Order: sequence, then structure tokens, then C-alpha cells
Amino acid sequence: MDILALFETHAGGENASRICCGLGFENSFRVDAVGQSGGLWLLWRSDNGEVTIIESSEQYIVATIQNGDELLNLVVVYTAPSVSRRSGLWDKLREVIEALEGPIVVGGDFNTIVRIDERSGGNGRLSPDSLEFGDWIQRLSLIDMGFLGNKFTWRRGRTENNFIAKRLDRVLCCAHSRLKWQDASVTHLPFLALDHAPLYLQLCPDVVRDASRRPFRFEAAWLKHPSFKDLLVASWDVQLKTPEALIALQVTLKKWNRDVFGDV
Repeated sequence: MDILALFETHAGGENASRICCGLGFENSFRVDAVGQSGGLWLLWRSDNGEVTIIESSEQYIVATIQNGDELLNLVVVYTAPSVSRRSGLWDKLREVIEALEGPIVVGGDFNTIVRIDERSGGNGRLSPDSLEFGDWIQRLSLIDMGFLGNKFTWRRGRTENNFIAKRLDRVLCCAHSRLKWQDASVTHLPFLALDHAPLYLQLCPDVVRDASRRPFRFEAAWLKHPSFKDLLVASWDVQLKTPEALIALQVTLKKWNRDVFGDV
């Protein structure tokens, strides 16, 4: 799936339409900025399947993506930087998410942190809003999908005296999603011209594994092969201690599996 979510676009109307077309996406749903404040866009290509917008506000968009038998509930969040403006947001989002069926992914700019180590600089305490956000995650049994790359997604200031950085952006999911896409990864991309770093979610990344590091597994199906017992008797070195003999047997069994049994 190729889906792009943009926050704080500061654009609307015809200008927003031109930008979406220029980015190469045929489809979009926008909560346009009011003046120079806000703006929340969801863009997608037609080959992603059928995208249905379930609900939206100036701080979130809820969509379902149906591609054949694959279903994904996507909740894109941009919480207002002011605590007063996002009053009641966590309760509303909880109602929205609890009403969804199937795998759920929730991501965006939450404008708050969960733990002290998600901040560099500032005081050493969590705000009441951070504590409320953490409680919201726990009540919904959401799982933080972790990240690769820079620890922080937002920064401000250039000198040691005024520099501050936080992990304000993250991707969460339900247990169904975590089990369905076990190799999914979130990457914090490099900072560009903005104070926020882009997040890149891959549900099915190309995972390259080192075959030499794959642990040895005894296949029960080997026992049914007519030549297995003879191979075992011929390959076991009685002059070696058991651990050493097992290591030697692994090499023989891997080769036999590949050349005779058929690699399964």
C-alpha cells in the first residue's frame, strides 16, 4: 500500500488540490487548514484498493482500506499543540477505535510523550496530558510498533542552552495487526526543512535474513523417510561426546535434507 498522511499543511482549496496532484496521488481526503492553522490530509493511489473514510475531524481521519481479502483500519491523528484544544480527544478516539473491527493501525503526531526518556531537555516530569495519553494507550491495549533511526521525531533550538527534542510522533497498533504483520517496521526518516521527522511505516518490508544464522530444526517428517534410519546409524560417531556428535550430525542432516529429502 502507498498511502501518505500529511499534517499541518497550512493549505486548502484549489492550492491543496494542486499539491496533491503534484505528489502523484490520484485520490485524497483533506481536512483543510483554517487560515494558516492546521490541515490534515490523507492521500492514496488507486491500486491500493477501496479506501472508505469513516469519520474525520480537524484532529483525526479514520479510514478503512479494502484490497481483496486484506482489510486495514487506519486512524491518522494530529493532536492540537494546545492541551485545551485537544480536551476530550482521547475519549472520542477511544470510542472511534473500539467501534472498529479487524486490524487497526493508529499513527501520527500526538504532541505528547509517554516516558521521560522520550525527551531530551526540559524538566524531568511527565505532564498530566502525557499521563492521560499513556492511560489511553493502555485502556485500548495498543502496542507501540517501535522504530528504527533517530530516537526523537521533533526538535527545536540549535544551541545547548535552548535545544529540546521529543518523540511526539509514533505508530500504534492492536494485537491483531501486530500478529498479522510481524515483520512490520517504522522508520524515523531524517529531518528535512521541518521541525518534525517523517515516519515511514512498512507493513511487509523486504526482510533479508542470513541463512547461515538460521537455527537448526529437526523435522519430524524425516522419520518417515525410508533411508533416514540407515543415515542416522551410519552418521553417528560413537567416538565423540554426545554434544560434539550432535553438531556433526546437524551438518549431515542439512545436506541430506537438501539433496535427498527435499528442502521444506
